[in-house]
Amino acid sequence: MDCDWKLSGGSVIDGTGSAAVRADVAVRDGRVVEVGDLRDLAAANVLDCTGRVVVPGFIDLHSHADWLVPGRDAGALVEPFVRQGMTTIVGGNCGFSPAPISEHNRAAARSSSRLIVDEEVDPAWETMDGFLSGLEATGVPLNVAELVGHGAVRSAVMGALDPARPGADRLAAMERLARESLDAGCFGISTGLGYPPGIFSGHEELAAFAGFAAAAGKLFTSHLRAYSCESPVYQTDPTTIPHNLQAIEEILDVARAAGPNTRLQISHLIFVGRRTWPTAEAAIALVERAADEGIDVGFDAFPYTAGNTTASVIFPPEMLPHLETILGDPASLAAVRELGNSVFGRIGFFLEDVQIMCANAPAFEPYEGLFVGEAARRAGLEVFEFYGRLVVESGRNARVLNHTYSGHDGEEDALRRVLAHPLCTIETDTFLTSRGHQNPASYGTFPRVLATYVREGLFDLPTAVHKMTGAAAARLGFRDRGLVRRGQAADLVVIDAARLRDTATFEHPARFPEGLDDVFVNGTPVLRAGRYSPGAAAGRVLRA
Repeated sequence: MDCDWKLSGGSVIDGTGSAAVRADVAVRDGRVVEVGDLRDLAAANVLDCTGRVVVPGFIDLHSHADWLVPGRDAGALVEPFVRQGMTTIVGGNCGFSPAPISEHNRAAARSSSRLIVDEEVDPAWETMDGFLSGLEATGVPLNVAELVGHGAVRSAVMGALDPARPGADRLAAMERLARESLDAGCFGISTGLGYPPGIFSGHEELAAFAGFAAAAGKLFTSHLRAYSCESPVYQTDPTTIPHNLQAIEEILDVARAAGPNTRLQISHLIFVGRRTWPTAEAAIALVERAADEGIDVGFDAFPYTAGNTTASVIFPPEMLPHLETILGDPASLAAVRELGNSVFGRIGFFLEDVQIMCANAPAFEPYEGLFVGEAARRAGLEVFEFYGRLVVESGRNARVLNHTYSGHDGEEDALRRVLAHPLCTIETDTFLTSRGHQNPASYGTFPRVLATYVREGLFDLPTAVHKMTGAAAARLGFRDRGLVRRGQAADLVVIDAARLRDTATFEHPARFPEGLDDVFVNGTPVLRAGRYSPGAAAGRVLRA
């Protein structure tokens, strides 16, 4: 036979942004070997794609699923990813990677892994090479690429809650761990400046890490220090410059300080709170000016007006080392309530906008899926007291969906501005577990972009596909994925554009999309005619 599979009779959107063309696609040994009129080519298997569109597999540029792929049930867990066309996940985001591990951060990594997975992960590795080699040995259901987290590196040297500025010796130790991870095949360095320990880091430290990535020719990504117009992280007047804009300027200054080879990716460009939405135009203008200046900068976003995070994310950095003590003291909690109500009112975001995904505390499990206001009423508690108890009893690991991200209740102007921008790529930024209330992004991100926003005219189908394939691959430096082209890995998705729609909602998130029935990972059909193969283990560990 000339090939293992021939996808015949369909239209091909190749991931470059170019229009669809009528073509067949031949696959052999996990690679695309021909694209064109292949009617005379013999194939062991033929998939009739008449009336459908063949596109590259979708790349999730911002994933946290690297923490679940070492598990025995990973193949079953990632079914929602595959059913929405995802073939590659990029983990290690928001500064939180599974390595490096040391005696300083092992316990914290084990505990905080509960934020992302059902059961604690007890790392059997210390280095990024050890983590990736372990995945290679056991097999993975999807392709896995990794970023090394600045937070993981910092905590491996200093612990997770040390707010001190690192001295020269500690910074040198961080550099050694970061460079080891990059040499092991990581595609870049991520930062999580809204979470400990990244929230404690200063300009010099961040510029050093951006420089490590630049020297290796790799990406530097950042969860910004603030995404709302006012944040306790900054002490400046938000009426002079909104704090979310200050956070963008801060990370752009970090990129400038790191040098001209820095490649900056702003993670999940969102606008938290109703009063923050109007800053979207100014935020995008800041990025555009930096790009015109010569900075290699891009950003990514998910197509929803809520995002998952930890319940402790709302608290200012000075509280974090002693958070449980503060929340457990009635007088201190009263002060937190007073400050919170004041700040929340000024940004237009409230605890009542928080939806509980997974409580990670038995007493709070009955409230999963509820918004905090309703949950507090059912519990007979004042809303701040309820929330404080949730944070403490979960060990800071309660998973929540914060709403009013770039819109709410059908108002999506800020979200659409971001999604439509040429510098924007698509990501999920989702936690996917077998327990609790799910994030609809786990089930519908890519179909939602391809169906809802294409049909509403935000962009055309080739542009949408480019944002989640070729453009994402280019940002990461992938050389053999993201396109339907001879020699590329055969990560392929077949969609029925006329039938495609996402069905997941915030109320009923665990629903698969329609119109997407065939997915190939490295030439293996892991979703075939709507039937998923959880044991295929067709993915590969990708190393830069």
